[in-house]
Amino acid sequence: MQHYKKPNYIKMENINLILTSTLVAGIVSTFVSYIISIRLKKLDFKNEYYKEILKKRLTAYEYIEAQLGVLKTVVLDETDGKPYHLMFSYGDKEFFDYQKNLLMAISLSLWIDDDTTNSLEKLNELFYNLNIKTHKKSKTEIIEVGKKYYQKISDLRFHLENSTKKGLYNLHNVDKAFKTKNKNTKREIRELK
Repeated sequence: MQHYKKPNYIKMENINLILTSTLVAGIVSTFVSYIISIRLKKLDFKNEYYKEILKKRLTAYEYIEAQLGVLKTVVLDETDGKPYHLMFSYGDKEFFDYQKNLLMAISLSLWIDDDTTNSLEKLNELFYNLNIKTHKKSKTEIIEVGKKYYQKISDLRFHLENSTKKGLYNLHNVDKAFKTKNKNTKREIRELK
């Protein structure tokens, strides 16, 4: 029985085919790895970017939370039993100091949703006017202003608290929070009468 021996050129073709396949597979896998690596880097960058935005949003909401705490503190006047916010109890300088969290939250309002920003601006407008009314007044006069505007402040605080809760519930949804307005609105501060 005679064994059939393959010619050398067939072995060479197989080796060339194997080498070519290996080379093509290496190039394809390198290209795919490169594409995946670029996409993963972009995803990492996006995730880091969102983390930074979330930090800024949380900072803004912390100032809002502190201001809400100030606005929740209510006392009753012993003489007439009418409520007013504690921030009216200490004089005009201290009254302004109690608003610093509001001012910080407004300065960071770029990072929060429009509804909460609108609530902050309404509260700021009211306090702008109240600061005019309490400037260089006695403690008793400032308390009277506090009694007069107790319900207005409480209503604005309630709205701010609810919009803040919604904003915190959607804290992760950065796209929703940064949805831009289509219309430029003019901000006016009206004087209280």
